[in-house]
Amino acid sequence: MRHWLRRRSLLAVAAIVAFLWVPQPRAQNSTLALRPDGVDPQSACGTQVERHLLARVTATAATPDGEPLFFDQDPPLVFANHSGPITLRNFNILGDYSTLQFRRYDPNDSSGRLETWTRITSRSVAGRVISIFEPSWPGSELATSLSRYRFGIDQPNLFWGTLVLPNSAIERNVRLRMGIDGIPISQVVRVDDRVQYASNVVNLVVPGFGDGRVQNGTGGFELAAVTKLFYQHFADSYEVIALQPQALTVGDFGAFHQNVANDVTGINLNTFNQTSLYGSSNVLRGVEVYAYSNSTRYEDTNHEMAHQWGSNFDWTRIANITRAGHQPLAHSPLWTSGESLIGAVLFGDRRVRALSDGYAIERTPAPAGYHPIEMYAMGKLEASEVPDFSVFSEQGQFSADTSTSPDVGTKLTGDAQRVSISDVTRIHGTRTGASPSTWRRALVVVSREQLVSQREMDFWNFFGARVADRSESNPPTFNNFASFRVSTHNTVRLTTAIHPLNQPELPEVLDTASSSLGSQDWRGISFSEPVRTRFSPRQSVTLTGRVVATDPVDFNQILLVFRTVDDSEPIRFYGDVRRSGDFAVTLQFTDSQRGRYSMGVGLFWPNSGSQYPRSTLSTVVVD
Repeated sequence: MRHWLRRRSLLAVAAIVAFLWVPQPRAQNSTLALRPDGVDPQSACGTQVERHLLARVTATAATPDGEPLFFDQDPPLVFANHSGPITLRNFNILGDYSTLQFRRYDPNDSSGRLETWTRITSRSVAGRVISIFEPSWPGSELATSLSRYRFGIDQPNLFWGTLVLPNSAIERNVRLRMGIDGIPISQVVRVDDRVQYASNVVNLVVPGFGDGRVQNGTGGFELAAVTKLFYQHFADSYEVIALQPQALTVGDFGAFHQNVANDVTGINLNTFNQTSLYGSSNVLRGVEVYAYSNSTRYEDTNHEMAHQWGSNFDWTRIANITRAGHQPLAHSPLWTSGESLIGAVLFGDRRVRALSDGYAIERTPAPAGYHPIEMYAMGKLEASEVPDFSVFSEQGQFSADTSTSPDVGTKLTGDAQRVSISDVTRIHGTRTGASPSTWRRALVVVSREQLVSQREMDFWNFFGARVADRSESNPPTFNNFASFRVSTHNTVRLTTAIHPLNQPELPEVLDTASSSLGSQDWRGISFSEPVRTRFSPRQSVTLTGRVVATDPVDFNQILLVFRTVDDSEPIRFYGDVRRSGDFAVTLQFTDSQRGRYSMGVGLFWPNSGSQYPRSTLSTVVVD
């Protein structure tokens, strides 16, 4: 009897151990996917406060020689499994230069790989020479960048390197526009050779668009020429028109917002109305321009739309501080009681946390939203609803001339001046004016020569709809940003539907909340079907497909690795790769693993050791 009890106890222990221990495919410990470690420089906002306060559109000094204008990417959208060359055609540089230097990203050299471009031709604008270059790289260069940088629905750009301005220490970021295979096809109506539209985007051809920058400064685009053409075919019913050049714009900004009219007082912004200059009848409030593909990203669109109301408060007078950071007169200072989506000192992914012995930097939790004083400027909080907060005396403690994302846990230095809304109203008066419950935005892709392709229209239409979050169920992104509606704490509804004057309105509704990534969206891999971006805990899902990478090795294992923005312990799911290249990986998340992730795909072979992922995409959500 005693022997039977002992045997029964051992069996019970064995059963428990068997339950806790789940066998993994071979060589797991030696085949880990390394973390993508490429450092992607942040995009700066080009909104200038002085242009707003003058209550008129003003020309700035001509753009100096050596500055880039734009380039045409070939192919227009680069997909993860692209195998041909990547060429930056018509790369326009102001000035007479026979050669140019470019610092190509190199994972093995932190200073990059310095390349020399040779001019292929030149042109002239307003009597000034523009040198044109046409660099090209093989598809293997794309593989290098994809292994170290994340892209995806919340980030359809890929950092490629920096342009070294001639005779200068200044460098300008160059990014590729990445295609997403899972984006659905959209219905497109072609009006004529200059106009086409879909349900959430308009494409206009405006010859020479962007050449105005030569004489009128880096932000000197022909805004009125675009809006006037727009109003010939579409309703004058939008508060903001967002312009996205088809050619990839390169400069000292990622986007900017130009106020067209303002009737709000108490926010340190003069009242004015310039709508007639743009072809609008007192409806339009602002025009925005986005470089690269930044009109697709919540962090950029939320930032620029907020510039309609701020941040123009005079914090030098309000809090007795010296301003610092990126264009501090047009952006919010370093403060407490919440993040700022238009910060001079901190990007929206960082904010200040109070400690028992001071203050420290923390990651902004999802969803990132506007600070109470920014909500007040919009008219979404009454003065009595704005809580007191503190503004730091040492505004330049992280960077004197740019906004940044300090490491989480970084301690703040210096005093913090307590500020109340009465301090603001004493300087600027009480806010009065309209408080929108709906904000109407039209996305316009501006071509210089011809209408964009169907696939490009699919791309822009999807992202035009995604910004609106029509279903009110879009999840926050991998780095915790959310749609405008969510960021305004559900007080402002954003609409992006296109309303033609003499053509049919397209009732198409795109699913931007639970959309899938495409079967070809990870390099070296072809999944059997589109990959869902939302999973439920405890649900078993098997992903199948084939390895299409052409490395001269026998792949025997695949790894799907899910990482959070704070880079906590990644979640790994392994699968065997057959000799045919076929694979199957079963995913099953736990309740404790709810959150937002990037998804990387790693491939291994016998004795390969740890590898960087073939590519990493975001955002994937475990609800």
